[in-house]
Amino acid sequence: MNLEKRLTLHYIIVVVVVMLFSYGISSFIIILMSGFDFNLYGIKISWSSFSDTTILSIFFLTFPAFFLGISFLYGRKMSSPVFYYLNWIDQLSQGNYNVPETSKARNIQIPGLFDELSTKIEKLTNRLKENELERKKLEKTRRDWTSGVTHDLKTPLSYIQGYSTMLLSDEHQWTFEEKKKFITIIQEKANHMNHLIDDLNDAFRFESNTIQRRIKQLDVVSLVKKIVKDVSKQPAARSKQFRFVSDEETIFYRLDEKLIKRSLVNLLMNAILHNPPNTNITVTVQMNTMLSITISDNGNGMNDEEKNNIFQRYYRGISTSAPIGGTGLGMAIAKQFITAHQGTIHVQSSLGKGTTIVIHLPKQDD
Repeated sequence: MNLEKRLTLHYIIVVVVVMLFSYGISSFIIILMSGFDFNLYGIKISWSSFSDTTILSIFFLTFPAFFLGISFLYGRKMSSPVFYYLNWIDQLSQGNYNVPETSKARNIQIPGLFDELSTKIEKLTNRLKENELERKKLEKTRRDWTSGVTHDLKTPLSYIQGYSTMLLSDEHQWTFEEKKKFITIIQEKANHMNHLIDDLNDAFRFESNTIQRRIKQLDVVSLVKKIVKDVSKQPAARSKQFRFVSDEETIFYRLDEKLIKRSLVNLLMNAILHNPPNTNITVTVQMNTMLSITISDNGNGMNDEEKNNIFQRYYRGISTSAPIGGTGLGMAIAKQFITAHQGTIHVQSSLGKGTTIVIHLPKQDD
């Protein structure tokens, strides 16, 4: 029975009981008084001298007196826990998420009546406390993240400024090979900056719900194969070995090409940047009961903390040896775009044994 019904039933029972009790006490007093005579200021008074109207008047005076008196005492007992809960709610509104002292409330509590309310407010208190701790944790992560991203944007920019200054200098004649090397580094750092900015842009657009899916039917095998080929040409990927596997030549699927491409690029770049040279990266596309895209490598792997937080926003791994940092948004963005297609993404990894990320997209009706 919910609190509203319990209180209604309780009040009805209390009113009936108080009325019956008051009636019984009033009747008992009249019966008691009718059995003997008494003196009042030297005047002998006999009960038989009272008229029926007087007796009824006495009854109707004692009855409401007892009824109102008992009701007042009951009201005080009921108001105490109510004020206790109001004070608790006011305390929550001021950001104090500690459960107030309950000893006094327990002394005045009516057994079983407010148990549900107490349990729910306590759950609310605990939830608000957890949210506050999570908010503070996220705020600290944001500050650390902002500092890290600022550094990550300045680092490639310093490379670009330095090598462009060297190329424009008249004090030295650079050979063709040296110029090509400088330009390659500038291109690599510019691509990295562009990737960071894309992550930031996508994250803010997704938060404001301004990203709209443009669904069309595409050959997933051809799309993923092209993405792997393009990513493998990135300067940061030149020391990695790529392999693409698919049991079928074509798999047609309705999706947003831009979002899926962005997700896969982020996942592949994560495998590239956080693994040592000569790491093998394999991308597999399969269609069984659902569409599966798997990205696996034999690189560094991850510990439990990284594995549990890899898709959390602003999280930057702690055990990687990447030469350049990321925003901590790429993997979260990848998951969001997959989720936008009603898909799921899972990670399996252990230190020294590589990482496997599996994307599942639901099978569509033809």
